[in-house]
Amino acid sequence: MTATTGTLADEVWRLMTAQGILFAVDAPIRQTLQNLVEFFAARWQRDPAQVRAELEAALAADERFTREEVNGQVIFVTSRQGRYVPRDTTDIHTFKQRLYEPEKPLPIDDLSVVVSTSRPAITTVEPVYISDYWIEQARLVTAKAAEHEPVVEPPAPVEPASEVAPEVAEQPVAAPATPVAVEPPSAAPIIAETVAAPVEPVVAAEPVPAEPAPPPAVPAERSTILVVDGMAIDLSRSPAEIVAEYGPALERILAERLEQDPLRRIVSFGRMHYPEDKLTSFGKNDLRKIRDYILERNEPLLDTEIVADLYYHNPRQSDYEGFRFSLNYRLSREKDFEFVGVEGANIWSTKGLPAIGSKRVKAAEMGQLTSYLIEGFDDSLAEQSAESIAASGSVTRLLTFFEWEFGVLPLDAALTALLPKPVFPDQRSAVLRFESPQHFGTYLVEVRYPTGNRGGWLQGLEDFFREHLVPGALITISRGEAVNVFTITYEEASETTGRLLTLDEKKNKFAFANMTFYCAVDDDLLPEQNRYGKLRNLKAFPMGERRKAEMILEHVCETMGERGGSREQPVYRVSFADIFMAYNVLRPASRSFLLALLANHPAIAADPAAEGVYLFTPPPEETDEAEAVEEDEDLPIQPALRRRSGRYIEEDE
Repeated sequence: MTATTGTLADEVWRLMTAQGILFAVDAPIRQTLQNLVEFFAARWQRDPAQVRAELEAALAADERFTREEVNGQVIFVTSRQGRYVPRDTTDIHTFKQRLYEPEKPLPIDDLSVVVSTSRPAITTVEPVYISDYWIEQARLVTAKAAEHEPVVEPPAPVEPASEVAPEVAEQPVAAPATPVAVEPPSAAPIIAETVAAPVEPVVAAEPVPAEPAPPPAVPAERSTILVVDGMAIDLSRSPAEIVAEYGPALERILAERLEQDPLRRIVSFGRMHYPEDKLTSFGKNDLRKIRDYILERNEPLLDTEIVADLYYHNPRQSDYEGFRFSLNYRLSREKDFEFVGVEGANIWSTKGLPAIGSKRVKAAEMGQLTSYLIEGFDDSLAEQSAESIAASGSVTRLLTFFEWEFGVLPLDAALTALLPKPVFPDQRSAVLRFESPQHFGTYLVEVRYPTGNRGGWLQGLEDFFREHLVPGALITISRGEAVNVFTITYEEASETTGRLLTLDEKKNKFAFANMTFYCAVDDDLLPEQNRYGKLRNLKAFPMGERRKAEMILEHVCETMGERGGSREQPVYRVSFADIFMAYNVLRPASRSFLLALLANHPAIAADPAAEGVYLFTPPPEETDEAEAVEEDEDLPIQPALRRRSGRYIEEDE
């Protein structure tokens, strides 16, 4: 038996981890090379020297094993988690250092803040150690206070009159207040304190009038606090003004501070925070019950529905919000549940639910088809600004053939301004509810947010589009009463019958069929046979091929253009309207994206004789010398292939 190096190392690792099955995951598991050689030599019935060489080579090449030599004996070390890494027990920050020299000390005004006032167990006076750090801090605080303290001259002593009452004359005149060091009792810790003797007023029979001393200057109350990064907040302003200006920054600072807490005393879910020790516990039985209920309803559910239907909690109960937060926080830490909600509506999905939208387009393919939106070719705000969309709460757009056929909408800037944003940075999607007031229907729509170099889109409207609309229809999406509810409407029109483009899925070919519709349409995007008869010649490429933007553009120009030039070097003349129409049959694209493709394509140039018309000159065809192939009568004759525009296509019969 001859084992490869990787297979032999895996077998040794399984053998050693089975030996240390009860060890800790990071504990070392040791085995001598001699024992391993004897084991495998007896098992394989092979020469021990050869087995030893194979073992040393396999284990030396595997990073999970560490080689040691003790008294001339070779030992290999590993652990259940892989390579054994010795623990580092060096503690460079001791408790004594943390106590006397903290990383972020609290402000102090006096040494009494940091010196304990507890009574020691011994009766003798013991010196208390005070770190040089705290002494220096106290000196700086005192010096800083002295700089800002106004200088007030002590009042001059009042001379008594010549005739003074006997009981008054015998009283001594009190001296001005001076700091006095008072030694505390022996049982108390030694703390330096400054005690000011009160000034006793002198009572005279006939006091001599004197100029009153000026009142001490009272420093103005500080109303501005410095937070971080030089951000100063004026507390004299109203809370609404402070939140409006500094709200996002304060929220970010709070989240950072909570993340830095090693004890995790405050846990977070989105923008909500709650004490960890007040959380309601949810066990495995609760999680199984919640998952079964979501699968029973066959759609993602709101947290309020789960709380009400499974636990019979209602908002009138005092612990309702805490119970609701505990549920969301617990589900967010489980891999079997996925958060698909938005701000103000916590919606949860689980494994096993049916997919929302068409299965004919995969998520990875759709993300590549809409990548033009994040590449700077999003012109959806050309006629309506994001501010006006946010204010009006609605977006109006035209429907292309690709969107109508597959029930998807690219998540462009216009829809982004209307739809809610993701709650978490790593949130993949959100589930919204679209209502049709014209037909009293409800549809679940999944919003896939853009990630990396892939664009976003909406899916789940295929049934609505195919039942009530046609390509070129004018639709309007508006906000509903809830944050996760939207309405979709269209402009109605009289009954119209036309021969429109369809996709025959069985034959995977485009064709025209009679259709009757009751919606207003844009004639430039209505794929009618009388105007766009060449659309039937488009090839229904697989979705993986449609992401090749330049290849699709060349195919569209050849299909929709008027052929000219010579037989050896044809030239196709095609208008931009035909290109935009046919291109959006095969894949979504904006006008700016198509204009950029046309401008950068080396074989396409604008027609100087007509505006909005382009000339496509494909590269010369490459012909290969015919090779004699012996045909088999049992095999069908394969159609001839020729190369055009960098790809092979079948020759027309």
